[in-house]
Amino acid sequence: MKYSALSVALFAAAPLAWSAPAVDVDETLIVTGDRLAQSADSVLAPVTVIDRASIVAMQAKSLSDILRTLPNVDVNQYGGRGQNATVTVRGATSAQSLVLIDGMRSTTSALGPLNINNFPVAEIERIEFIRGARASVYGSEAVAGVINIITRDGRDGTTLTAGAGSFEQVEASVRHQSQLAGGTLKAVLAYEDEEGYNVHPVPGVNDGDKHGFTGKSALLAYDRAVTERLSLYAAARWFQNESQYDNSSLGNPAWGAPDVRERKENRFENVDYQLEARYQGERWHSSVQAQYSDSESQDFVDTLSYKDSPDFSHLRQYNLAWVNRVKLTDAISVGAGLDWRDEQLRGDSTYLDWATGVAIPFADGTLSRDNTGAYALLRVEEGGHQFEASVRSDDNEQYGQHTTWQVGGRIAATDSVALVASVGTAFRAPTFYDLYYPGSGNPDLRPETAEHYELALEGAVASIDWRLGWYRQDAEDLIQFDSLTYRPVNIGEAVIDGIEAEAAFDTGPVHHQLSYGWRDSEDRTTGNELAASARHNAKWNLSYDWDALNLTGNLVYRGSRWGDAANTVKLDAYFLVNLAASYQLTESLALRLRLENLLDEEYVTIADTFSGGSYPGQERSVYGQVEYRL
Repeated sequence: MKYSALSVALFAAAPLAWSAPAVDVDETLIVTGDRLAQSADSVLAPVTVIDRASIVAMQAKSLSDILRTLPNVDVNQYGGRGQNATVTVRGATSAQSLVLIDGMRSTTSALGPLNINNFPVAEIERIEFIRGARASVYGSEAVAGVINIITRDGRDGTTLTAGAGSFEQVEASVRHQSQLAGGTLKAVLAYEDEEGYNVHPVPGVNDGDKHGFTGKSALLAYDRAVTERLSLYAAARWFQNESQYDNSSLGNPAWGAPDVRERKENRFENVDYQLEARYQGERWHSSVQAQYSDSESQDFVDTLSYKDSPDFSHLRQYNLAWVNRVKLTDAISVGAGLDWRDEQLRGDSTYLDWATGVAIPFADGTLSRDNTGAYALLRVEEGGHQFEASVRSDDNEQYGQHTTWQVGGRIAATDSVALVASVGTAFRAPTFYDLYYPGSGNPDLRPETAEHYELALEGAVASIDWRLGWYRQDAEDLIQFDSLTYRPVNIGEAVIDGIEAEAAFDTGPVHHQLSYGWRDSEDRTTGNELAASARHNAKWNLSYDWDALNLTGNLVYRGSRWGDAANTVKLDAYFLVNLAASYQLTESLALRLRLENLLDEEYVTIADTFSGGSYPGQERSVYGQVEYRL
């Protein structure tokens, strides 16, 4: 059958894999669905896959550039490159989307939503994105979707790149992959620097300021087949980012409060090591993974060194996972897995005491919690029809035991049209900051819970791949800040109803991928709409290839939405047009160009309700790059 969840990966990915040849959807393998490689059309949820060729073709400078092109995804960013940015899926909160690095959780999720601008684009080979709840396989945070950033695999050879652009941006990278001792060795080194612009202008207070970014990253990996069925993988990843931001504000004469101009910096450094053993038999597939990750983050005024930062968070995480799938018959397969995770907020973490102006230990020693999860999955596929059921139990040292489940199926109405439906539960655990932040933490918090429903028609007709779907997310015990007690509490209830429409097709040499999302959200506690959840969201990705020339376009529309939970600050709709061109001068040499925000749209993605300033998006900008392949 040539369709699945909107022809799953290829429908959504082909428009982004502009430089890649067309591939039959049945040949596409993803690893995010049930945590082991499976065909894309066996995943009931809508899936998007973006490969390295896609990322190069669009000349993405950050993970934000990539993710904002995906269906029903919004990026909320405090200004330009390097500024804190989070991703929301289907109008849910940024804390309700799980971000994985090579199938393992990001360390910083223990404190809150991942800053997606931290991860270096140079290390990314592939991104797999699944919409909808997957908590019955992954556990906490997999409420609205799962984003898996994959650094493995690649293309043999050595590639050198150098580029420059607006805001005095410069970049350089070296990527190498070769065969060594019967295995594949991969190495990546990258550097980028940008002077930036005023990401938080406060009129009359910080006029003329600029807030820049510097990023450095390295990756070393080795993959080797020990036998025909057993292979081993090891990787070390490191990156360090320094970004300037602004904490200025207008004063209040009535209160005798003066204007404040405050330039600040954040220094973030992360290192992780990963080992994996994979076995692939005729009937049994198995993987054992181990990961160690350590991250440090300092926030400080720019007159200080990062070593003197009073705000310092030090996270450490250990992960172990064992996942399995057994094919019982040609139609029936079962999966099962165990994973264990230990999260630590190390004892050297400190915070700034505003009363004394000095650094104070975050806690008396290291704060830690471990989580043990076990899941089981059943999949039946026969004659184009499919049934799937999964259940997972998480036992957490802090909040106890939590069980999630999901049931779904696909009915092939005809050879070209299918009906897909699923129902399940999900949850999101409180973070260390929610629980223990001095003076405002609440150690009695419970996990957020959600029920998820989905119904869709999908198929292919007249060379058009299409999908039309409805979903509902009904959440309870949402963790929200209580202005009376000045701490987070479980008081929120929210419901989101949404409709998604997608289509992919060719008009001559031009490939199109269009998506539209409509949402109706309500905070049942107040009756307000959910903050940052636009009613309308649309994307149009185009690509054109002619001989050695490749042209791409990404059009992004985000409707008006409330910038705050009280629904007092309205953010305007915006429309972004980003273009990219690549020209292969020779077999080894390529020239690339990116034009961002072609229409010079003035827009913001995050409301500033306190300082009297704003967080403007990046104005029209141009970037060029030269790539040489040895």
